[in-house]
Amino acid sequence: MAMKETEGSLRAYFLIAGAISLLFGLREIAEVSKLSIAALPTDWMIAIYVPLIVRLGLGAAFIVAGIFLKPALLTGAGWIKHILSLALVLMIANGVLISAVLGADVGRQGLITAIIGVAITFYLFRSVTRLSAEAMARAAAPAPPSARVA
Repeated sequence: MAMKETEGSLRAYFLIAGAISLLFGLREIAEVSKLSIAALPTDWMIAIYVPLIVRLGLGAAFIVAGIFLKPALLTGAGWIKHILSLALVLMIANGVLISAVLGADVGRQGLITAIIGVAITFYLFRSVTRLSAEAMARAAAPAPPSARVA
């Protein structure tokens, strides 16, 4: 028996994952600001700041997706699917960027994190698609005869 997300569990995931992403992103920005990175090459600065900005942006987007999940599911959840597609691309790009700039030894963790993130995001995309189809079918279904008023 396969595990299936419910609307409530998906909402909780978006809200919790978004909040954690925002908090970790803010913590990392505070730690990076303590370093004297002005002397670093531009590619290193990009490898440091781009993943932080992506984490903050996706964290905020996940929180918004969690808040507006129910009405989004009724309309096909297109914008949530776009956020998840963007998250897939950005996670892969972050892993490749970190590996390319910082080297394979340091970047290996970034690639592993990206692969895990891609798997989770793909699962979320499938869950949003399924829940959206179910919500639209429920909304389009006629009322049962006992619920009709004569």
